[in-house]
Amino acid sequence: MIGPGLTDGELFQTGFQSINSVRLHVARRVGGNGSALPVLCLHGFPDIWTIWRETVRHLPADRLYIMPDQRGYHLSDKPEGLDAYAPERLLGDIKELIMVHSQTGRVVLAGHDWGGVLAAWFAARFPEHVHQLILINAVHPAALQKALILDGDQRAASAYMAGFKSGALEAAWQRDPSSNPFTAWFQQAASDGRMPADEAALYAKAWADPDRWRAAIDWYRASPFDLDVGPDLPDWVQAGDWHVTAPTLLIWGEADPVFTAKTREAMASYFNQLTVACLPDIGHNPLRDAPARVAAAMAGFLDQGHDDGEH
Repeated sequence: MIGPGLTDGELFQTGFQSINSVRLHVARRVGGNGSALPVLCLHGFPDIWTIWRETVRHLPADRLYIMPDQRGYHLSDKPEGLDAYAPERLLGDIKELIMVHSQTGRVVLAGHDWGGVLAAWFAARFPEHVHQLILINAVHPAALQKALILDGDQRAASAYMAGFKSGALEAAWQRDPSSNPFTAWFQQAASDGRMPADEAALYAKAWADPDRWRAAIDWYRASPFDLDVGPDLPDWVQAGDWHVTAPTLLIWGEADPVFTAKTREAMASYFNQLTVACLPDIGHNPLRDAPARVAAAMAGFLDQGHDDGEH
């Protein structure tokens, strides 16, 4: 259960919840009058729940915001074995979090990077639980696999995935921690003020544990994404309906080196109602680089769905 401990001027409440056979560390923004659906905010790789903190500070206080450390990350459990990180397990975590925190079993689901890929996956599989969907520099999973087959630029941008799946990058970082580009990125964000000192300390402690890297990278090893498949789509894409019926907002930093503009444009066909808000001078992580602008786009979108709240 969420404990009594409060952080950050008592704006955020943190604690642990046992769901889906793991214990997850979960933060919530305290407040909300119960009339609006909760917003479940999913971080990506290699972030932790605090990546959402600054954006949520700028969002309306009329609802509950839930920000878990996803399984394998930060203070949440890091189970052994690839089966523990299979998409079905990750989707199960989302479903149980929704049932715990929403009286109606419905939420606004938001995600960045891996968290956004997973959020779109969930929205396609379990539409009854998603009132609105917000993606931040994230790609629909079926669209991403299709791009890995058809788009050479996206395949090149995603080449790191092969290094993750093989363990080569992880092994290199263990031999020489200074070669880990993400550690350098954290340090740069801290030095230029984009990551506050208290958050930088959390990141440093979280990622000092090599087994945390193992667990986070197991998301890639357990995923079905394949850079070498083709020319036909793999069975996991061809099976089932991948269309997302929930109104969706895509917030997109246009200087993204991870996902190409062509991939972003191609995924539109998977959504019944997609609105795109582009940030021309922002890269892959708008939550870090432009939290106020992300919050402004989110707030306007949330207002559009406000009439159908938690009743």
